[in-house]
Amino acid sequence: MEPVALERFPSPGKGSGLRSCRRVRPGELLYRAEPFTYVVSKEQLGSVCEYCLRRNEHLHRCSQCKVAKYCGKSCQKEAWLDHKQECRCLKSVKPNFPPDSVRLAGRIVFKLLRQSVWLSERLYSFSDLQSNIEQLSEEMKDGLRHLAQTLQLYLKMEIQDASHLPPAIDFFQIFAKVTCNCFTISNGEMQDVGVGLYPSMSLLNHSCDPNCVIVFEGYQLLLRSIREIQIGEEDAEKLAGEEHAWKEVKDAVNEVRYPKSKEEWEQVLARCQNLLSSNMGRLPDTNIYQLKMLDCAMDACINLESWEEALYYGSRTLGPYRLHYPGFHPLRAVQLMRVGKLQYSQDMFPQALETLKQAYDIMKVTHGTDHSLMQALMEIKEQCEAIVRTQ
Repeated sequence: MEPVALERFPSPGKGSGLRSCRRVRPGELLYRAEPFTYVVSKEQLGSVCEYCLRRNEHLHRCSQCKVAKYCGKSCQKEAWLDHKQECRCLKSVKPNFPPDSVRLAGRIVFKLLRQSVWLSERLYSFSDLQSNIEQLSEEMKDGLRHLAQTLQLYLKMEIQDASHLPPAIDFFQIFAKVTCNCFTISNGEMQDVGVGLYPSMSLLNHSCDPNCVIVFEGYQLLLRSIREIQIGEEDAEKLAGEEHAWKEVKDAVNEVRYPKSKEEWEQVLARCQNLLSSNMGRLPDTNIYQLKMLDCAMDACINLESWEEALYYGSRTLGPYRLHYPGFHPLRAVQLMRVGKLQYSQDMFPQALETLKQAYDIMKVTHGTDHSLMQALMEIKEQCEAIVRTQ
């Protein structure tokens, strides 16, 4: 773990926060955190490895529950401590499958019962995590109680009587903490692959003018500075806010789930095309939901290997991405890289090189030169430069 550049401090009106112990330059790695625990999202089951979270078409199933899938024996061995007890629980509830929050809470319970010490969380631990129960409506509290009951049923194979658990393991309190402290884990292309709990990173407060961003390398969370931070300055990150949008487009975006087959991708593309066509001249590409619809169409075309059409949709997103994610933002860097790769595939080498250079300038700050995605970007950029020199 890198030297800690941060310290915990009482933040008036916000509880606790993180601030810099030293002057920080743009692009520095401020903190590398491993999760207290994490799970692959239900939508990504069978598509990514349960341990390393990398996408793989040839995953191997757990021989017991037949649910968890891994890249190979090494990943399965590393994951066994966290999977051993949940494996029996997953088998017991078949053919049903618990919601992501319930599976995550189950792993938290098993970890607390093992009384393991998580040394990487020296700034803040699971026991330190705060919940916002007092701010919840009765309806939301009822929802947490329902989740607690679902968790109790899910864990029945391993924990017959929850009333015998130590006082520190309270199912309702666990869900209250998970609700306001868990992180969505994304892959290199900023697609959601799982959810995890990173206690120290829960200290980060939000800002409309952030000085740092979060990216992931597998299950590791990396906090990187995107501008100069002074000693004692509070570290804060926040993704760009969303605006109001046409209800049908918003609902369509929210309904999209990660397809698993060519036929499903074709259905997604047809839905996107219909909505984009009907909204021509009515909804600008800068509308956040219109932008997400363009992203969906681009993803569908890429998975259907319709490269020229994918480039058309991707090119339409670059201006809106600059508006919604200005400055150094990982989402914009990844989108520029994707469009640059599509331009490269269409032999548009000078345009591709310019786009990839823009991605590189942002990504060297948001991801750092050691990140696997940055390595892939530098490789294709060098290939593009070599071709352009010979033309």
